[in-house]
Amino acid sequence: MPIKTLDRAPVTETSLRRDLAALGVEPGPPLIVHSSLSAIGWVVGGAPTVVRALLAAVGDEGTLAMPAATPQCADPATWSEPRIPDRWLEQVRDNLPVFDPRTTPTGLGVIPETFRNWPGVLRSDHPVESVCARGPLADEITREHPLEFSEGPGAPFGKLLDLDSRILLLGVGFNRCTALHTAETLVDKRRTMTETFPIWDGDQRVWVTVQNVANDRNRLFPLIGERYLTAYTSERSRAEQGPVGNAQSILFPMRNLVSFAQEQFEALL
Repeated sequence: MPIKTLDRAPVTETSLRRDLAALGVEPGPPLIVHSSLSAIGWVVGGAPTVVRALLAAVGDEGTLAMPAATPQCADPATWSEPRIPDRWLEQVRDNLPVFDPRTTPTGLGVIPETFRNWPGVLRSDHPVESVCARGPLADEITREHPLEFSEGPGAPFGKLLDLDSRILLLGVGFNRCTALHTAETLVDKRRTMTETFPIWDGDQRVWVTVQNVANDRNRLFPLIGERYLTAYTSERSRAEQGPVGNAQSILFPMRNLVSFAQEQFEALL
């Protein structure tokens, strides 16, 4: 990462560990991390330094999880980046590689991609919405991942909810918080969409179409997140806020957010 500002000290593994501890990250329930390396600042050692600090914060008995979504494995007609010209679509569809949990890179940035490749990390096998985890509960979290409603019950984020996980928004907002998809999956008036992607059926490459909750596109997630943080005054929010490196970050219990968000979705949808 280029050095953009010289008026701030470089971020180190030691300073990251200190900041994470001050925020309240400690051994305990699983920790889900959504992150932005650029928001953290100029990190000595880059993304691997951030991953080491997070693993140290949860400890040997803790489990660290990150989404490892691969939108590039879905129908190219749905891609927002890069946009594919219509005249290319048939050729791209015919040659689109099938998701491989061992080799397909994430589409969520350098920290989750570094974590995906970390020794001991397991990955679920959903072609578009996979999750990576490392630690004693990693196998339980990633072992099964239904194709439909892939952030709900029975999927990794549903299991993370059952395990009373914590969420760390590390320099990103609630628009990046997958747990809000989990919450919407659980309400009656959920917004839905279809997802289409190739899979292997034996030795045959086939396209499948499934139902999932719709993309929020920054419509309700930021609003619900803002309301959740405002709930400090009524003690409904148990969020902690503070800097990790240069990144303004938020740590909170997943169950707490999901319960709050379900009420909000019921009122807003």
